[in-house]
Amino acid sequence: MKKNTTSHTDGQLKRQAKKIKKEQNITHTQALDIAAIQAGFTNFKNFQNSLNKTGPAKKQSDAQFPQEKPRHAISKISNPHRNLLVAGVNDLLNKKLIILESPDSQNTRNDQGHVFTEIFGFPSVVKWRDIGFGELEISVWWKYDHSRHPQAELEGNRRENFNSTTPLARKELYKNFVGVTATGWLEREKGKHLMGKDSERLVGIYTRKGEKSALEKMTVQIPLGFEAEGKFYF
Repeated sequence: MKKNTTSHTDGQLKRQAKKIKKEQNITHTQALDIAAIQAGFTNFKNFQNSLNKTGPAKKQSDAQFPQEKPRHAISKISNPHRNLLVAGVNDLLNKKLIILESPDSQNTRNDQGHVFTEIFGFPSVVKWRDIGFGELEISVWWKYDHSRHPQAELEGNRRENFNSTTPLARKELYKNFVGVTATGWLEREKGKHLMGKDSERLVGIYTRKGEKSALEKMTVQIPLGFEAEGKFYF
């Protein structure tokens, strides 16, 4: 159902932005844009312009014919797993664990690691690995409980080492310790974007029963200096 954008006041959007800023650990300006997009506008400036241009008569007309949500806003939330990956990349950038600049050497593959963090308020693991030519492999394990991982404390190669895109356990056991897993590729040399569109080029997807609807309700992410979608390079 389309939203009636005229029902949103400046105060309501700013209160929502304050909540988003706290949840995502982003700037106030970025949070204002996200709140405006959720209300059906292209950004916060577009929302302010609509308030300035809207008189009593126009409000009544808008109430009968609600403004259509911008296409680019829809595309950012069309795939919940891509939205999760954007949140993961944003988290790595905020923690200064990765950079968007391509390394000088195209064959450098020694940049990798993982971090225990919170994504959308839930414990998660975000992993990154340089696969050469400016590309980073990004994986997010959402709602991850390491204490319930069946191979968390095993010995040798059977112990979880976070070197794979998905957890080191039989997939039928995932439901006991992780809600969602997703992997994508961040291009940094020929552009700055997560490769593919919607579900295209996303791999390692696992979604525990009931988690898809929960993931779809999460706040739309604004990429910090990169695009959520883009061309795939071999």
